[in-house]
Amino acid sequence: MADLPRRPERAPPALPGRFRRATRGSLGVEMAVLMWPLVMLLVGITQFLMHAYTQVLLSNALFDSAARPETELTAGDAAGYKTKVCAKILLLTQAGCRARLVVEMTQLSSAATSATAVTGATFSPGATKDLLLLRAALPSVRYVPFLPVLTAKASVVFRRA
Repeated sequence: MADLPRRPERAPPALPGRFRRATRGSLGVEMAVLMWPLVMLLVGITQFLMHAYTQVLLSNALFDSAARPETELTAGDAAGYKTKVCAKILLLTQAGCRARLVVEMTQLSSAATSATAVTGATFSPGATKDLLLLRAALPSVRYVPFLPVLTAKASVVFRRA
């Protein structure tokens, strides 16, 4: 027999065959890599939804007050009005809501024409037939510490009866 040409030597595999073929546990590793971004995305979406819901509840509370002014509004009782508004906001405890809610009411003629922050400095009921500007601001609950605090703001103009 003639000498057959020999095959060139192959380099040994980097990993033994049983390790190259092993796939058990790969799903666990993939889930561990993908889980944190998915959890953070879901928590961020929840954070945004809570802010949007707080905004809707605060706006509805102020519009209800404009349609049927409470006695606290006509008397100029800011603390009592905060209690009424916080009873309509279901996401926060009463004490936490009252501590964080800022309301102010002023006559429309004396309100600033440029955008100003709601400071709660004035809560004047005005006189009968006055146009009043009622504004409120409430920081939303924050679940994600590295996101900024979102503040729900609402305002309404109404005529005092």
